[in-house]
Amino acid sequence: MSWAEAIMRLKQGAFDAAPLATAIFRRETPERLVFLAGNSEFVALVNGNAVPGRGTENDLPAALTRLVTAPLSATSDAPTVAVHLGERLEAFRPRIKPFNVPEDPNDYLLVQLTALTEQDSAEHDLYSTIRHLKDLLDNSTALMYVKDLEGRYLIANSYYANLLGLSAESIIGHTDYDLFAKPIADAYTKNDDMVIRTAQSIEVEEPLAIGDKADPDEDSRWLSIKFPLKDDTGNPYALGAISTDITDRKRAERAARDAMHEAERANRSKDEFLSRMSHELRTPLNAILGFAQLLRDLPLSPGGAESVGHILDAGKHLLSLVNDVLDITWIEAGAPGIATVPVPAIEPLHQALQLIRPLAAASDIEIASDLHGALHRHILADTQRLRQVFLNLLGNAVKFNTPRGAIRVWCEPGDGFLRFLIMDTGPGMAEADIQRLFTPFVRLSHAADVEGSGLGLALSRKLVQEMGGVLGIEHTAPGEGSTFFVDMPLAATPDEDAKATVPDQEALTTPDEADATILYIEDTHANIRLVENIIAGMDRLNLISATTGKSGIALAKTASPRLILLDLNLSDLSGAEVVKQLQQDERTMHVPVIILSADATPARIAELRGTGILDYVTKPFEIDQFTRTIRSALAQP
Repeated sequence: MSWAEAIMRLKQGAFDAAPLATAIFRRETPERLVFLAGNSEFVALVNGNAVPGRGTENDLPAALTRLVTAPLSATSDAPTVAVHLGERLEAFRPRIKPFNVPEDPNDYLLVQLTALTEQDSAEHDLYSTIRHLKDLLDNSTALMYVKDLEGRYLIANSYYANLLGLSAESIIGHTDYDLFAKPIADAYTKNDDMVIRTAQSIEVEEPLAIGDKADPDEDSRWLSIKFPLKDDTGNPYALGAISTDITDRKRAERAARDAMHEAERANRSKDEFLSRMSHELRTPLNAILGFAQLLRDLPLSPGGAESVGHILDAGKHLLSLVNDVLDITWIEAGAPGIATVPVPAIEPLHQALQLIRPLAAASDIEIASDLHGALHRHILADTQRLRQVFLNLLGNAVKFNTPRGAIRVWCEPGDGFLRFLIMDTGPGMAEADIQRLFTPFVRLSHAADVEGSGLGLALSRKLVQEMGGVLGIEHTAPGEGSTFFVDMPLAATPDEDAKATVPDQEALTTPDEADATILYIEDTHANIRLVENIIAGMDRLNLISATTGKSGIALAKTASPRLILLDLNLSDLSGAEVVKQLQQDERTMHVPVIILSADATPARIAELRGTGILDYVTKPFEIDQFTRTIRSALAQP
């Protein structure tokens, strides 16, 4: 054996006899090592921790490869790494020595592993815990800090330091008064003191301000969770806090509030516009139709009677158009939905048929109806609105029918709804016309010679939808007529209530009629003259009038009227304010009030009815209906 061979064997024996577990690695790249061999201690470490069937003897070299690679890239001076060996977690401190072999271009590492004692492991665990906590603090996107009882910072995370443009170390020992403007520091300190004083955690919004800024906008806010750190006796020795920037959330909330307020303002503007338009359009129509009705009852020449008839027809057509425009605008403006109640299913359609039959007869059109499907059933609807829909559908079936045509009306119960069908023998419609049929103000080509606004079907569909129903076309085609349907939700049959006996309105008499004075508060001269003429035709009633709210209230206190008729749009006071003042005075609080107003918006009517008035009559009104309302009011005890 040569001397060189003896020395080689000696080195190999020394490596194998080394008291520490030792291994050799070859460096492939700066981040990749290849395990080559280990000494006897290393083999004993592997075999002693092997778990049958778990392959520890194969996994340990790979684990040690990772162990050695980690400290090579670590920044700490004394790396300590925990490695799973079998069922146990062992901690080692590696000692690493690079070396080379002559005539071999590879780099090698000699690694000796020193197993840590229990005390060393405890120190390692503590060190690891502290490091993990610091990593948690520094990588958080919220402020995290600890203050002592005097408000001096003991810990501040990197996010806090970066926000202030300082290092974390430079914040330590300072107070909020050193870092922020006094108003901001006062707000922080006040909340800190509360936590220390009560030894309780709080969640509070705090102003977000950087540097010497003393007046941040009201949306710049921290959401801070502040809590006491307590010693073994339960007494606070410091304060901890986590603060999250909620500025974006606050601004989003403000934008949502502003949008809601703007929507509410827009709705109020729409309501005011509809109310004003209703008043301005219907007020002159009240005088036109009212005086035309009075003229109709006078002895006139045939030509004069015909002229009055034309005035009434044109006025009613204009009123119908105004009502349709206001109704559809009211619905599209997002007004409150129509209130529905269980009503007899047959009632609205039967009423509409009674009104439309004379018109059909005048056009030599036969109406055949079979309403057995609606008998003994109830639907959820507003009777007046649904009757309005049926009148429109039946009116169209008459207007757009063929000479000596026919209309068929019937009902079919469905699953949870009742279907009303109206079929006519008119010219029918093409597919292109169907798409435009329910568009407001659009009139089809074959309807050009027929009087109308193009609003009826659009309004009818919206009214039905507001009541929870559906209006559509079941069938139509050129030369085959049209069949429209209205589906309304079925309702449970209400209990039969005892029907109160209603006196015949024509037989109503007014007690002490000679002394019955009616006060009319109205600022439009034409409307006063109209009501004066109507009351003059009602025996032994006396009408007095006032043109302002204040003069009307004063007259009501002195004249002791039996009934007050009140317009809403007065020059000095609103009608609602007049009602309020009348109800607050002992001399007038018991006098019934009937509103006579051109404001026909449902919201306004509901509002005034809620004040305790006797009735609400919209202008223009039918004179016969108006007189019945007056006598009914005076007949009440």
